[in-house]
Amino acid sequence: MTENSPTLRDLQRQETFERLYETALAEFHRVGVDAARVSEICRQAGVAKGTFFFHFPTKDHVLLERQRRLSKAMAERIERELADVPDAKAFLGQLIDIVLSEHQAIGDLELVRLINLAIVRQGGTQRLSVQHTAFGNALTRQIRHLQQQGVLRKGIDATKLADTLRLSFFGFLLNPVSSLDTSRPRIALLANLLSVALTA
Repeated sequence: MTENSPTLRDLQRQETFERLYETALAEFHRVGVDAARVSEICRQAGVAKGTFFFHFPTKDHVLLERQRRLSKAMAERIERELADVPDAKAFLGQLIDIVLSEHQAIGDLELVRLINLAIVRQGGTQRLSVQHTAFGNALTRQIRHLQQQGVLRKGIDATKLADTLRLSFFGFLLNPVSSLDTSRPRIALLANLLSVALTA
């Protein structure tokens, strides 16, 4: 065992974390976040109630973990799928597909909204900042790369553009009267307008 290898205790802690996380999400899907009881989540996960709070100070923190994983999944796809797009329109179109399909995979639009509300409650503008997410960092890097390649217009601050795109998606997904299907044409309209401004 090397100095940085996880100990048995570390592995057990991570296994408990994952079990609680998956159980809590399943319960959120079943009865809703507000109605979900921590005692029932712990009963299903086979742990003491205090164990939940050791890993997740509040139910919001389960939602924030889901968002962290969502952000990582989108970041990986941005790195993989947007490096060689031919123009600004293709860049924005594929970015929209990544964002909406990864949110669709959650399977519950109400849960998507509750995740975004948890971000606001627990992190405020600090957590909303593009530099504090895997998605935002990957998008900023990709915009800079495409600017260097002559695909996107130079002279536009990559961090500010990534932040604008991220907050636009956030607003669409937070809207309580929209769905991913009804949001798509509205996002596409925004993308069409932006593609003109971003064309090199």
